[in-house]
Amino acid sequence: MPDDSIFDQYPLDQWKDPDHRIMDRFSLKGKKGFVTGGAGGLGRNVAAAWAEAGADVAIVDLPRTRETLEPLAAELSERYGVNVVPLYCDVSDREQVDMLKTSLIERLGTVDVAFINAGVNVPGDDADEPYEVWQKTIDINLTGAYLTARIAQHIMREHGHGGSLVFTSSLSAHNANFIGGGPSPVAAYGASKAGIYEYARYLAAALAPYGIRSNTVSPGYVWSGIFEGRIVPEAHDMMTAPVPMRRFGTNEEIAAAVLFLASDASSYVTGTNLQVDGGYSVY
Repeated sequence: MPDDSIFDQYPLDQWKDPDHRIMDRFSLKGKKGFVTGGAGGLGRNVAAAWAEAGADVAIVDLPRTRETLEPLAAELSERYGVNVVPLYCDVSDREQVDMLKTSLIERLGTVDVAFINAGVNVPGDDADEPYEVWQKTIDINLTGAYLTARIAQHIMREHGHGGSLVFTSSLSAHNANFIGGGPSPVAAYGASKAGIYEYARYLAAALAPYGIRSNTVSPGYVWSGIFEGRIVPEAHDMMTAPVPMRRFGTNEEIAAAVLFLASDASSYVTGTNLQVDGGYSVY
């Protein structure tokens, strides 16, 4: 008789178990995670989403963000009854990132989920950008992603458990996106975000044997602090003209996608890119 026990890992109807709740797969209860670029709009919202989902979270950003991160961490800890801590690091500095690894273990114990999100869009970034603009963009966006993802997956492997890496890529990684009939002047930014996308795909293949998943989320035009008070209705309409949904996204909409990729709701998803762009990329 054939041994069918190997197929026991493939239950057909989990819902028949009276204690089964599909929404539990979106929970991060008991998980430990960190968010880089945590003082920004997307970072803050992802940290809040993970805390609400039950995770202990380290919010990571530059020391100059202390006045933002300290009260944010305290508020999220109190509101959701989890441990949220601020940590400070320049993600492009290898020594600082190595110190961040030590701090994460000291403050959280381990890392199960990581949102590799820190990034910049440097003024002067276009087809003829100065070398300094190119180098700063690559150092923070791409090298910073490599360094922080490396410590995350090393912690997961050293502690003998799996995990989930989620990277922020961008609409600009996949499109020379057009605003007002011309390409957006973000050559270095687009190149760095395309590099993140491919690096995350490589990690998905390399880390799957360790139970570690790696995915990217690519936001489209998102309403954030840089637009508030600066953009007029005419500019809004021009930017959203190529977006089928005819509006900006919100930080919470991106954070919900990141929560899905971090949680067990996406347990069979790795090496993929989730485009959250209102349909821009369909063209």
